[in-house]
Amino acid sequence: MDNIQGKIQVEIISIIMSNNKLKTAIFLFIMSVFLIPAGFKPVWAGYPGVEKTVVDAVDRVEPAVVNIKTVWSSYGSSRESTGSGVIITRSGWVITNAHVIRNAAKIYVFLSDGRKFQAVSWKADPREDIAVVKIDGSNLPVASIGNSSGLKKGQLAIAIGNPWKFNSTVTVGCISGMGRNLSAGTSEFSISYRDLIQTDAAINPGNSGGALANSSGQVIGINTLVYTGRSGELAQGLSFAIPINNAMKVANRLMTGKGGTQMKPWLGVQVSEITPDMSLGVKHGVVIINFPPDSPARDAGLRPGDVIISINQVPVTKVEDVQKAIFNYKPGDTVQIVVSRQGRKLRAIVKLEGMRQ
Repeated sequence: MDNIQGKIQVEIISIIMSNNKLKTAIFLFIMSVFLIPAGFKPVWAGYPGVEKTVVDAVDRVEPAVVNIKTVWSSYGSSRESTGSGVIITRSGWVITNAHVIRNAAKIYVFLSDGRKFQAVSWKADPREDIAVVKIDGSNLPVASIGNSSGLKKGQLAIAIGNPWKFNSTVTVGCISGMGRNLSAGTSEFSISYRDLIQTDAAINPGNSGGALANSSGQVIGINTLVYTGRSGELAQGLSFAIPINNAMKVANRLMTGKGGTQMKPWLGVQVSEITPDMSLGVKHGVVIINFPPDSPARDAGLRPGDVIISINQVPVTKVEDVQKAIFNYKPGDTVQIVVSRQGRKLRAIVKLEGMRQ
């Protein structure tokens, strides 16, 4: 049987690779009628541990993934929208996407055990598309928070949420990429995402704010968006999540801060990656092209044409490295920037300012 199975597996691959739809359909029909009932096992049947891993991971994280219903007003009428969230503290804080609760007048949180809560407060950072919602409850399930640094392509990725009101839906895929940068939204509500996790685990409307978990049932990302083409069609297997390390930094600021929308640290530079034809005499860095009005970097003495080499001793090689380097700071903090200016290394101390959405 093992020898027959091996030959069949090779034949499956050759037929499918031939791209002959008729041959593929006939072959799969023969398999379904004669081979599978006879004890034929598919390729993946030899890996029962994988299935158990997924089931165990879902059992650990699913109770902490919630359904969020947002009630808002539009032109005098009440509207509703749904999304997902993850309980991250025993005191009742739920993390989700800011776009899930945008313009909310009331927010309701539904647990997988059937309990329903009306949110007592919520705070959001639209620029980072992260929000936290507070509910008052006891014996709340809390998700285990993982570490999104060091993720590798091919790692198991489990998406849990409430797409199209199908509660507690689980989809499974892998980590397809890291460090993705995208812009999404409308003319009224646009977000520039950075450092996203890419996965082929299916994410649909309603999944936003839900958990992307690893094989240990730890949350490694907040499911956020699916890529669409220019004409608006949904792409296949191109889903994205905010890394949990980034999301939790924003959530902690929101949970402990006095205000709602948080001020984002702002350096005030427009930069571009250097190319070999620029002949700037440096191996890495980003070149300053211009400054927006009231730029703290310009006030500190930086000029167009300066190449930023490092920020607080963190090397800068790409445009997104600039924002990453100041992400952990807050307005009013100072950072040391090393630049190359006409072949000379200079240091500048820049006091970060705050910028709202």
